[in-house]
Amino acid sequence: MRQYSDFSPFFPSHEIKAGISLKPFPYFPPEDRKRLAISLELDPKQLVIPSQVHSNNVTICTKPEMKKNTDGVVTNNQDLVLSIQVADCIPIFLVDPVEKVFGIIHAGWRGVVGGIIQQGIYSTIQIGSDPKNLNVLLGPSIRQCCFEVGHDVARQFDSSYITRGINGRSMVDLQSIVIYQLEKLGVKNKKIVDLKECTCCQEKRYHSFRRDGKDAGRMIAILGWQ
Repeated sequence: MRQYSDFSPFFPSHEIKAGISLKPFPYFPPEDRKRLAISLELDPKQLVIPSQVHSNNVTICTKPEMKKNTDGVVTNNQDLVLSIQVADCIPIFLVDPVEKVFGIIHAGWRGVVGGIIQQGIYSTIQIGSDPKNLNVLLGPSIRQCCFEVGHDVARQFDSSYITRGINGRSMVDLQSIVIYQLEKLGVKNKKIVDLKECTCCQEKRYHSFRRDGKDAGRMIAILGWQ
């Protein structure tokens, strides 16, 4: 089985390199990020590595570095290689091929409620992007079939994105919420790709915190400009 998925073909420029590690990919931070960058023909010395805290913080990056308390990174520096790690939360890839602005966001339910999608788009605008030019990809993540939450979480979302599970608990469609927010911010629907792959369902392919708990590994998502 291949150890990573290459998302580069989803973007309009052949210069874009994007991908995510799969479960067979060895999880040894930070060497795993370097190895995936090399697999995607990107420079591991240019990695940006955020320390994720399930926040709505998005940082505009100008150099390779570790970023504290950050769940999204964007840049217009084509030398940089952006990265995040996920294990159910949505990895969101943003690419503006016109202004050569790009970013990657770790979007869990807390971040989505807190406005990380808005912060991500606003950050790209700050460095010259126009939302209508953005190509967006939603990578593998836990989907409504498995994303069961209690009332305290469910009440923070519009009821139109919730169905009832077998045991009466709420099942949230976080991806549709994200797509709605992106469209409200000016991203064109035809430029949004949702891979519709559930990390919790696909045990052999993906790590999942919901499925495996504290023993879960992480997938590494990488985005760069070759």
